[in-house]
Amino acid sequence: MTCNRFQKLDQYFHVSDRASEPRCGDPGYDRLFKVREVMTAVMDCFKRAYTLSKEVAVDEAMIKYSGRLSFRQYMPNKPIKHGVKVWMLCDSRSAYLWNFDVYLGRQDRTHHDLGHDVVMNLTQGVQNSKRHIYFDNFFTGLPLLESLLGNGLYGCGTVRENRIGFPKDLKKPRDVRQRGEFKVLQKDAVVATVWKDKRLVYHLSTLSQPADIRDARRRVLGNHLELQQPHTVYAYNKFMGGVDLHDQFRAKYNIGRCGKKWWRYIFWFILNCSIVNAGILYQQAATRRTKKRRFTNLNFREELLMDLIGGYSKKHCAVVEQLQPPRVADGNQGLHVNVRLSGGKTTCKYHSRFLKTTNIPRVVYGCAVCLVHLCKECHMPYHEAVRVQRAPARP
Repeated sequence: MTCNRFQKLDQYFHVSDRASEPRCGDPGYDRLFKVREVMTAVMDCFKRAYTLSKEVAVDEAMIKYSGRLSFRQYMPNKPIKHGVKVWMLCDSRSAYLWNFDVYLGRQDRTHHDLGHDVVMNLTQGVQNSKRHIYFDNFFTGLPLLESLLGNGLYGCGTVRENRIGFPKDLKKPRDVRQRGEFKVLQKDAVVATVWKDKRLVYHLSTLSQPADIRDARRRVLGNHLELQQPHTVYAYNKFMGGVDLHDQFRAKYNIGRCGKKWWRYIFWFILNCSIVNAGILYQQAATRRTKKRRFTNLNFREELLMDLIGGYSKKHCAVVEQLQPPRVADGNQGLHVNVRLSGGKTTCKYHSRFLKTTNIPRVVYGCAVCLVHLCKECHMPYHEAVRVQRAPARP
């Protein structure tokens, strides 16, 4: 594809009907109108194509964008500090993106905090499935765990010690001093734990038993320490990385182009997530053997790229066009086509009749209608000269 063609396609590229776009302030105005239809279609496809495992992770991601935008966020602790924030729900085992939502800034919410509303919105399609939902301390709170439990879901996550409802006995416990020590409290189905690693780590969970203790290993100055940890810490460390793993797959081979239109960045994000999800589905469903031991995300992208190209090559097409017999303009020669004639080589009729040269080339090609031998480059001049010669003289 030439540069001019790419720029022309890029100029007219849209994914929404601009004529039906509501104005700001009108009823039904949607700030994501330019990509809403694509987002809805892609999310429906994500949910139909995959069944989540028992463990699911909820976290946030960033789409890099530094232009002017009303819902652009600044996250100083993230690798991408300026951009569009996206809430994501991924499978903890395969990193498959099952649901996502774009954060549009402060809006009218319920009486709960933002983290509670985000998790409840993303988990609407998995209610009463007894799945385990994992999230970090931005989302975790006692009301969220109770709401999930009422919807048939279990939750686990790190929690900030100043959260309302967190036990005071666990905030600064005197009996948790050394690395590996912990303390567990339970109220109804909610288990609260504090565990000493390098520093105190707090968890809330509705999927763990207080008596369930797991082994943990830490490396300090070349030595291995054998420690113990509550099940909440073990489960959180094992199943919380689904969104982060999906971000790694997405960011390692980024797609798209820089520009001024914010909605294109969201579209590139959706397209990249679709490629990652397709690669995960292919790795789980494919039965064909490959020469490589591991069929990685890069291998899938390379094969997908070659299938999209479909063997097209600008250079290859130009060679094919040169090898094909040239057609003559219908207004001048009709169906006269230069082809290979039967028999041996014969002198070119155009050179001998009109050019009258001494060194006349001998060729095997000629006109299929006139049955005269002609060079390929002499085909059109010969028929044009014959047409002019046969034309009646003007009075």
